[in-house]
Amino acid sequence: MGKAKDIINGWSNYFFGGDAANKKLAKERADICAECPIASYGLHSAILPDMAIKKIQGHYCDETKGGCGCPLSTAVRSKDYKCPVGKW
Repeated sequence: MGKAKDIINGWSNYFFGGDAANKKLAKERADICAECPIASYGLHSAILPDMAIKKIQGHYCDETKGGCGCPLSTAVRSKDYKCPVGKW
């Protein structure tokens, strides 16, 4: 899947929930991201409250630390998206 489709897939699953397999995958990825030093807290929680996976709410993959800049709430939900530092 191309990067644009990965982004759309992540946002779609964020807004509409995705299927059970996607929810499980997102929670597994969120556990990894919650411990990652590249994850930074930003203003995303104001516009992207994540009631399903609170541990990453408001966090993003910090591009100044080698990340992609994506809000974690959407990145972890994109089925084919790959962690930019290879953690998942």
